[in-house]
Amino acid sequence: MPAHPAAPDTARCTRQRSDPRDDNLVHRDRIQEDVRAALRQDPRIKHPELIAVSVDEIGTVVLRGAVESLPERLAAAHDARHVEGVFDVIVDDVKVHPPVAYRRSDDEIRAAALQRLTADARTRSTHIHVKVSHGRLTLTGYARHDAESAAALEDVTSLTGVVGVTNQIKVR
Repeated sequence: MPAHPAAPDTARCTRQRSDPRDDNLVHRDRIQEDVRAALRQDPRIKHPELIAVSVDEIGTVVLRGAVESLPERLAAAHDARHVEGVFDVIVDDVKVHPPVAYRRSDDEIRAAALQRLTADARTRSTHIHVKVSHGRLTLTGYARHDAESAAALEDVTSLTGVVGVTNQIKVR
């Protein structure tokens, strides 16, 4: 018997549900574009086009590329962390390559770091030690409180020629 003319055709009435993977891809693309826009708008980042941005399914942003200074690398991470929808930021693959005019020997970097620590009233510089290898600075020793350790890290991060800092200062 033929179908009733008023009966709906079930093949045409079923709703097309969107694939959740498509929604996730749109979400990831939006985060990626928002991070790129944040990098372009930050005056601390001289060449945002040298930083590649990728986003995984849960909102972890991975930055890769090169910048001229450690503060520039930290600014890129900061910008990405403040984008809505970002779960975490990984910047391990953002390399610091200071321009030739700003490169310093490890001894020059160490001397500048010690001078900066000595000049800062927030740190007891005699208890903080500095090692430098290929522009990577390591702080060791001890501090009276977290704020002193943070101040020491802040002091040396912006030094010319520094490409990385590891803070191994113990708080007593």
